[in-house]
Amino acid sequence: MCGFVGYFTDKKVNPVHIETLKKMSSLIQHRGPDDEGIHASDNILLGFRRLSILSLDAGKQPFSYDDNKYHIIFNGEIYNYIELRESLMNEGIEFCTDTEAEVILALYKNKGKSFVKDLRGMFAFAIWDEVNKKLLCARDPFGIKPFYYMGNDQSFYFASELKSFTCIPNGYSNEISQESLHNYLTFQFVPEPNTMLKNIKLLEAGSILEKNLNENISIEKYWHPKFNPMIKNGNEKICEIKNALENSVKIHMRSDVPVGCFLSGGIDSTIIALLAKKFNPNIKTFTIGFDRNGYSEVDMAYIMNRNP
Repeated sequence: MCGFVGYFTDKKVNPVHIETLKKMSSLIQHRGPDDEGIHASDNILLGFRRLSILSLDAGKQPFSYDDNKYHIIFNGEIYNYIELRESLMNEGIEFCTDTEAEVILALYKNKGKSFVKDLRGMFAFAIWDEVNKKLLCARDPFGIKPFYYMGNDQSFYFASELKSFTCIPNGYSNEISQESLHNYLTFQFVPEPNTMLKNIKLLEAGSILEKNLNENISIEKYWHPKFNPMIKNGNEKICEIKNALENSVKIHMRSDVPVGCFLSGGIDSTIIALLAKKFNPNIKTFTIGFDRNGYSEVDMAYIMNRNP
């Protein structure tokens, strides 16, 4: 699943910040056991823990682009990165790797922050623009991948998990937000951008965070759900849903490592497993059962797996 940590300051990074970032990274080692890396410059620290799924040899992060003018830490998958890469190549842009990270940075260089709307996938990333001294962070429209941050307009830390902040000297506090606690007890979740902790925020789904040197942080939504009812007959709706499902599953199957599927005895996972097997006949399914009558779906999952 990968994970990242980072630190930005209007002043200058010092050895204490670097040591703190290393500790932050060590706390999320479970997110990326395959590789780790750190990028450091005057105002930014970027750390990464990698779980290799695509571009096994060339996907090391933090990833640098265009003679170290741009750097990125990226957690997630961009399902349409191949199409985006081909589009950029048709415009004369050359690539050194086949990584998603390079595609993202090439898009940023050529289109600015508006490129985020072109991404199809689940993601959270931070781009450091060395040329303009700008940090650009974004999170996918549905908030599948996390992006937490803590600090102020002059300096702040960010990470994939809350636990990374616990090692920050003279900064971390486990004080509970009373508003968040009230919301959790009322709605059984904490509405974004708040978290259960008072001083830590979560970048909202479908949002971009920008920080220019010596300027305040700005956050804006780049995506909003739209509901446009359309009158269609039943067959048209069925065909549209089927095509959407097939397209989504097909593009999710891109991987340079074996792919698995969680399979219960329900309709949704059965349909997904059936479509996945269509595009990857060797896909493996996994089921967890409970040794208690009425709570286990193992028997039904077994039947579905044998007779999809």
